[in-house]
Amino acid sequence: MRISRALLPEPSWRTAVIALLIVSLLVPVVVGSAFFFPYVVPRNLFFRAFVEVGVAALVLALCFGQRTLDLHDEPIFWSLVLFLAVATLSALFSPARTHSFFGDFERMGGVWAWLHLVLFFLLLRTLRDEDWGWVLNAALAVGLFVSVSTIVEHSQLASATHATDTIVAASSSTIGNSGLLAAYLLMNIALAGYLASTNLRFRLLYVAGGGMILLALIYAENRSSIIGLALGAMVGGVIFATLSTASRKRWIAPAVAMILAAGIAGISAGIRAYPTSGVTRHVPTVLQRFALTNPDGPDESRTMQWRAAIDGFRDRPLLGYGLENHNLVWSAHFNPGIYKIDTDIYDRTHNQFLEVLSTAGLVGAVAFLGIWLAIAVTLVRAYRAGRLSGPALAVLSGLQIAYATYLFFWFVDLNSTMLWILIAALIASRGTVGSVVLEKSGDAEGAVARPWLAFASLVGLAAALYGEGYTPLRASQALARIDSHSGALDQTLSEFEVLANSRTRQTAHTPMIMSQFVGSLRPRLREAQSDSSERRMLDRAFAESFAVFAREIHRDTLNDRLYTHEAGLLSEAALFYGSESYQQQAIDALHRAIDLSPHRIEQRLALAGIYSRRRDYERAIVVLSDAVKSDPQLGQPRFSLAQAYIGAGQSDSALAMLESALSLGYVGAPETYLSMGKRLEFSGRNTAAARLYSDYLEAKYTEAVWDRSETIDRPIPTADIAVAAHLPLLYMRVSESELAIKTAAALSAFDPTRATIVDRFVSDVGSRRRGNWVARISLLPCTTARAIRSKDPIALGACGVFRRKL
Repeated sequence: MRISRALLPEPSWRTAVIALLIVSLLVPVVVGSAFFFPYVVPRNLFFRAFVEVGVAALVLALCFGQRTLDLHDEPIFWSLVLFLAVATLSALFSPARTHSFFGDFERMGGVWAWLHLVLFFLLLRTLRDEDWGWVLNAALAVGLFVSVSTIVEHSQLASATHATDTIVAASSSTIGNSGLLAAYLLMNIALAGYLASTNLRFRLLYVAGGGMILLALIYAENRSSIIGLALGAMVGGVIFATLSTASRKRWIAPAVAMILAAGIAGISAGIRAYPTSGVTRHVPTVLQRFALTNPDGPDESRTMQWRAAIDGFRDRPLLGYGLENHNLVWSAHFNPGIYKIDTDIYDRTHNQFLEVLSTAGLVGAVAFLGIWLAIAVTLVRAYRAGRLSGPALAVLSGLQIAYATYLFFWFVDLNSTMLWILIAALIASRGTVGSVVLEKSGDAEGAVARPWLAFASLVGLAAALYGEGYTPLRASQALARIDSHSGALDQTLSEFEVLANSRTRQTAHTPMIMSQFVGSLRPRLREAQSDSSERRMLDRAFAESFAVFAREIHRDTLNDRLYTHEAGLLSEAALFYGSESYQQQAIDALHRAIDLSPHRIEQRLALAGIYSRRRDYERAIVVLSDAVKSDPQLGQPRFSLAQAYIGAGQSDSALAMLESALSLGYVGAPETYLSMGKRLEFSGRNTAAARLYSDYLEAKYTEAVWDRSETIDRPIPTADIAVAAHLPLLYMRVSESELAIKTAAALSAFDPTRATIVDRFVSDVGSRRRGNWVARISLLPCTTARAIRSKDPIALGACGVFRRKL
């Protein structure tokens, strides 16, 4: 099939730019498994490389020929430039300047990312009206591919989920994150709507494509995008009805939008009222999640970040902490309540407007809102100029509302923000006539060539591709190999040298990954000391890791997690070299981390661990007492404090801390409970010991452990089997027959094959025949341990637990 030449752009520099723009739209399907953060790094480097080549092509076109760049009437472009300038100024005064400029491998954001988005906008503005069809349809085609992938993934997940009351997991498709996928699909729904409103011939085809994308959006199960879609549809419908004064059907669109919003609200109210009804199970999962949203429950992690962002704004109200530095804001205003809800590591506010306020300050927030204002002004101007129809205006305006709503709960990401910039450039092209590149007609006589500028652009392109393309690419691959450490030790450690000598700037995770790998070698460190070749490799690995930590801490002096991970590496070095100096440096690093984030408990736990290993239990108790005070509702610091009390010989305090930790739902290592219980038994406090064992088993396995009809369907540690077999006898000794009978059920729950022994014990206790059990330490046949050594190793191991010394 031959394509008419009339349909193709005339081969020129503009053709090259169009081709580069179309290729850059493949970003959402670019994934590299060999990269650290494979859904982020390769696609950002891919996008930036093609934008940089496109800008170089534009500069070359301007350097040779009668072409000029006319940007005097481009409010959206200048609003983007203003935000970029403010972000740059904020980064210059940021406490983590490099991170603010270049971000890290997890996000690939910062000033450098926004610079490429601005350049992307500029390239899009070089398009003529007849060129836009190629770019818009290419973007929609990629969106349809991602949508089909999402639907297929949902079908596979649904097929794998056999239980009718089990919620199907959200689809993430090629994006890797369902929330970020939702924003990308939201943009594609707007693209389909715009193309349907401007192309009567293929309208039904575009509408069908939009429907498919909407289905994929539902399967992404993102509440923010659904709310945004409903609000955007209502605003767009009202605009359409207001402008379509000649049509009697003008109220159909807003009515449909209102019905959609009312349906979402009504279904959500019904789910809240009847969460276990049969109808609820057939409602889309995203509506179930929307209905069960609880800002005071699981969703409180978002509002915690919002409050931290507001506090961060108060710290630095003018220019903020610098883009990409919400992690510093969160560390400074850390809320330990996050431990009961979610991960304690946050690098995003999950509210783009508040994030800009805290990271770019008031000036940055005003500049960011200025972009939205410029888009609104240009939309109005385009409609008044007759270059934008009422339906198109309604679609594009509704998209801005929808995306702003989404960003109130999420953040900018290349996949969706790229399309937002594309649509902003489309709006700008409707606001003025033609491209920003003006080409004079007639002879080229009088044209001024700029060879030096052309040469400089090529040099700049080469430097950007190598310095900010190839260099981070190589570093990301090295990090991925260390993180997976699937090869030989010498091969993995050779990547340390690559990272130590790399000039890449996205290095926030680099020293942490290196430190974690060295920590994973602890079991073989003793062997490595006697192997000269391995010792040399580890010497070099330690030296290179310390050098990378020093470099990164110099770049990011307020990052408490860097000091915490450095302390971990220093502790490993102290163990490997037997050096007290390294141990003291680890203590100093942890103190620095505590000063930077006084409410985060990891560094306090690590510091107390060092003191406990040095048998300095007094200092460990002081540190852990402060950790408990940070949030009295956390169980982990109480458990660690109990361990320190045990080491210090303060049994009563240790018992109180263990019981309070269990009451808060935290269950630590069974060895600690065994140690405490044995101490209590040795001192004659059998009732207290029995209560501790009982609380431990119930907290770990729920009350089902006392129900003989239940079976605990997970691996049971030998120590827990030992406790379950010992506990009934302990209650029997203190004349608590009912509790002895009740707790004997735990052994059956752990191992149904022990039911015969449990039945005999229950029968004997109930008949007051206790003589057979008084001298035993376990329901298991421990007296014949040697005889059962070969055929019952579980019983042998459990019997040995209570024979060992304290």
